[in-house]
Amino acid sequence: MSQYSKNAPEDHDSPWKSALEVFFKPFMDFLYPQISSLIDWQKPIEFLDKELQKITRKAKNSRRYADKLVKVHFLNGSEKWILIHIEVQGAAETNFAERMFIYYYRIRDRYQTPVISLAVLTDTQANFRPSYYSDSIAGCSIRFDFSTVKLLDWQDKTNELLQHTNPFGLLIAAQLTAKLIKDGKTRVDNLIGYYRLAAEKKLPREQIIQLVIFLEWIVALPEDLTPYYNQQLEHLEEDNKMTYISIIERQGIEQGVER
Repeated sequence: MSQYSKNAPEDHDSPWKSALEVFFKPFMDFLYPQISSLIDWQKPIEFLDKELQKITRKAKNSRRYADKLVKVHFLNGSEKWILIHIEVQGAAETNFAERMFIYYYRIRDRYQTPVISLAVLTDTQANFRPSYYSDSIAGCSIRFDFSTVKLLDWQDKTNELLQHTNPFGLLIAAQLTAKLIKDGKTRVDNLIGYYRLAAEKKLPREQIIQLVIFLEWIVALPEDLTPYYNQQLEHLEEDNKMTYISIIERQGIEQGVER
């Protein structure tokens, strides 16, 4: 499985991109509840990846980001575009706020539509908290504010993440494990705990499997620990409180997600 490759760099962008589509409402409910309460969830959600690609194609930085552009409808009937930036670099990015501003005005200019800009910071630098971009010269100035959440703030709230009814809490816990825990066996033990909790969530079986796949993908276990991990999963069959998801079943779903 690709996320177990010990020679490849950890890929946190791809699982975030996929997880945002599968668990978009839980994501908004968990991290941006005020905005989520304004959305009419009875109407379809549209992911505008092609539109975002047109905007970012000529960006100075060729690095790929886990950014999403989503079309939603508010309860008042208005149509809104939500631009979500996922910062997955291990260190702070100097021009992050400027990139937020550039994406905002390019989308606004090209499509003539209101844009809500959100940022999720998954890095481990506590003081990196960009929330606005500003520029001023010769009496002309501009300031662009955007909403930011820092996953590191959940570091001391692990129990709340794990016990929360919202499944996105587990994904945040997995991201913190990936960023903060280097010992491979500890990662496995944490992931097994997440797996057990995921299976207990009141979700359709297919969504539970997808949640498990994203958890595995984010934590990115080294290849040499795969046998130990699979062994621990098999032990879970003895727990009558949960439905075991076979390794073959998980691999099949994972391949579909990767495609």
